[in-house]
Amino acid sequence: MRIINRIAYFLDDFVTFFIIYSGFIGTSLLIFHLAYNKVALEVNLTILYFVALSVCFISFSIYWIADGIVNADLKKSITRTEYQVTAYENKNLLLNYPEENYYLIKMENETKVVRKDLVFLNKQDKFADGEHKAGTTDIKYIEIKLDDSLPAYKREIFNQKTKYKNRLNVINYVSTEV
Repeated sequence: MRIINRIAYFLDDFVTFFIIYSGFIGTSLLIFHLAYNKVALEVNLTILYFVALSVCFISFSIYWIADGIVNADLKKSITRTEYQVTAYENKNLLLNYPEENYYLIKMENETKVVRKDLVFLNKQDKFADGEHKAGTTDIKYIEIKLDDSLPAYKREIFNQKTKYKNRLNVINYVSTEV
C-alpha cells in the first residue's frame, strides 16, 4: 500500500504526468508512423486515431485516480480546529515591509497573529432569524494543521494544492426587511 501511495504522489504532479503522457503519445505516433510505411490506408489512420485517443484516455484516467488517492490521503492527515473569535483586525506589524500584512485574531483567551496571505477571509450576509438578531456578527477562525509525521513530499504537495490553509468566516446577520 505504501508503494501505491508513493506512486500516486509521483503521478499527481502534473509536470511529471505531462512528461510521461508526451512520451506515450510520441512513442505511439513513432510506431504507427514506421508501420504506416507511406501507404495511405484508411485502416492505418483509424488504428492510429484509436491508439492516440486510448493513450490519452488511459493517461488522464491514471492521473485522476492518482489525484483522488492523494486528496483522500491528505484529508486523513489534516486536523481542523475551530475557534470562536470576538474580533479581528488587519495590521501591518513590520514598518520596513509595507506589503507584509497580518490579521490580529482575538479570541476569549488569546490573540493569534497570522499572515494575511495565509488566511482566506470569507464574508457573508445572512438574514436574521430567531437564534441570531439583526446587526450581530458571528466570527469563526478555522485553522488547518498537518500531522507532524508527514514526509516532506506530502507536505510539498499539500502546499501546492492549497493556497489558503486557514479560514476566517465572518457572518453578518441583517434584517429580513428591505
